[in-house]
Amino acid sequence: MAAAVWLSGACATSDRARDAAFVRDARECEEDADTQLKTAGQSDPSIRLLFFQSCMTLRGWPSQ
Repeated sequence: MAAAVWLSGACATSDRARDAAFVRDARECEEDADTQLKTAGQSDPSIRLLFFQSCMTLRGWPSQ
């Protein structure tokens, strides 16, 4: 029983670490997308989304 509790806790910690990494990467990709648009003199939200998706894909996160 103790092993199951430990394993469950390890999985939860792993999930939290993965979630934290995802949020950190998403914030950095949002900043990068905004910078790219500003540099290009654009404000189109669809282009911003493409920049964001590309950034997240390059970091290894699956696109949906």
